[in-house]
Amino acid sequence: MLVKTVAMKMGVRIEKAEAVDESIVLHGFAGTMPCETIITSAEALVIFKMCFKWSIINILLKSLFSKKSKQAMN
Repeated sequence: MLVKTVAMKMGVRIEKAEAVDESIVLHGFAGTMPCETIITSAEALVIFKMCFKWSIINILLKSLFSKKSKQAMN
């Protein structure tokens, strides 16, 4: 994933997700620095609703069946 701000662009790699209390915690790296992102259940629901569009679902479905995504998973 790529995060763009006015000041910089930074690659973010999520390596692990877990449920902690009432939140979703994502562990990974922002650039070379270890990072942790905490998403509340309410925030996750808002993100899910924003992504529940045919154009986004179409991208995800194509990704599931493409050869590139299968190679990247290995």
